[in-house]
This record gives sequence, C-alpha cells and structure tokens, in this order.
Amino acid sequence: MLTAAAMAMGLIGSGGWTTTSRYSLDGWRLTVTHDRFSGSVSCSIKTSTVRLVRDTLIFRMGRDAQTADAKFRVDTGPVMSVRVALAEDQARGFFPDRGWIEDPSETAVALPATYARAARAVWIRANIRARPRYFRVQGLAEVLRAANGQGCAARPL
Repeated sequence: MLTAAAMAMGLIGSGGWTTTSRYSLDGWRLTVTHDRFSGSVSCSIKTSTVRLVRDTLIFRMGRDAQTADAKFRVDTGPVMSVRVALAEDQARGFFPDRGWIEDPSETAVALPATYARAARAVWIRANIRARPRYFRVQGLAEVLRAANGQGCAARPL
C-alpha cells in the first residue's frame, strides 16, 4: 500500500501537475508555479542578496554580520534602526514570539516591503564598525505587478 502511494506521488510530481515559469525583471527573478491539482499559484521573488517573503524583504548581510542593532537607509532618506522595522514586522505577524524565524544567527535584516517599493536602493550597516552595504531594490514595484499579473497573491511567498 505504501509503495503504491509513493508511486502515485511520483507520477503526480512527474506527470505535469505543476508548471513553473521564470522571469527576469530589472535584476529581480520571479518564479511562478501553477499547481493544476489544487489550482493554486505560488511565487518567489528575489535577487542574489534580497528575497521577498510574504510582504517582507530579507536582506542577507553575510556570515559574520550581527544585525541586532543594524541601521538602514532607503535611498537618501533618514537613517533608522532595524528595531523600528522589527516592531512593524512583529505587529504584522511576520515573527513569532520566539524571535527570528529564518535566520537565528541574526545575519540578515528584515524590512517591510512597503519601505522599498518605490526605492532605488537600501543601505544597511550591521553595526557601528561595519561599512554600509548597498542593496539594489529598484524595480520591486514592477516585479510585484508582474507577479500579480501572473495570478500570484498580493503577498508572494
């Protein structure tokens, strides 16, 4: 019985139940997967250093970065603490009470996507001794529109 179920799952996986399309838009990679079995559409939006998870941008700072007290700047706006963004992320339910859900080593920074939707760049400095790091976010609004046009939810996963 278990073997038959495993074989059936293998047939579903290889039988064309899902189709995946990949697009490149202004430095962003959009991957759209249509599941014919459930009728659902899922999306992935990312660059080489930034990933959109629901409506939060995750910026990878590197292995040695300690980002608990990081500061960030969107374009030429004011410098702000990531703690401000963390409070907003928590209020929207992105982080559970236990803390960081994806990177317990705190080597990434999570900012609400609304902070950067119309921006060209986000600068993040992990700590007072670190140099600010540049992240290109230009085109985020366009890739979100393209994702929605492909049937993705307003908050891609």
